[in-house]
Amino acid sequence: MDQNEKRSRTQRAKELLRTAKYAAMATVNEDGSPHNTPFMFLYESDLSRIYWGSHPDSVHSKNIARTGEVFIVLYDAFESGGLFIKGHHAHALTGGELDAALMVHNRVRASRGQDLLKLGYYTGKSPQRMWSAAPIAFWINGTKRDSEGNVAQDYREEVSQNDLV
Repeated sequence: MDQNEKRSRTQRAKELLRTAKYAAMATVNEDGSPHNTPFMFLYESDLSRIYWGSHPDSVHSKNIARTGEVFIVLYDAFESGGLFIKGHHAHALTGGELDAALMVHNRVRASRGQDLLKLGYYTGKSPQRMWSAAPIAFWINGTKRDSEGNVAQDYREEVSQNDLV
């Protein structure tokens, strides 16, 4: 990927971070098969944590509790470019971690004109829990084309967290 394309693809990834409401999360089932699920994408502004709400008995939550690993993709089916994120140390949140995540979630809800959530939404008898992962790698995607302009190969190029914030 040349520098102009990398700059353009990185800008697209930044735009997706600002505008994407949802992402796709991949986990691995106990038998080694893949599992993918859409989720509401929430994150710290410095990309140090990614958050989502989920029921602890959902397939992806069980996978995360077992492995602590996630792979996330932000994309727009109508525009080229995406952002791939590998996360680890994924877990359900409690205490101060939950407080911090709820602040992020409520900041997003407020920007959308939605009522703010209380802590009880993710605690006690509530069926939902807030989860988090620490991103450890980021990639942008690109394509190589043949002499006729057809896609010959898709590839990813790693970018840093600093490139995206």
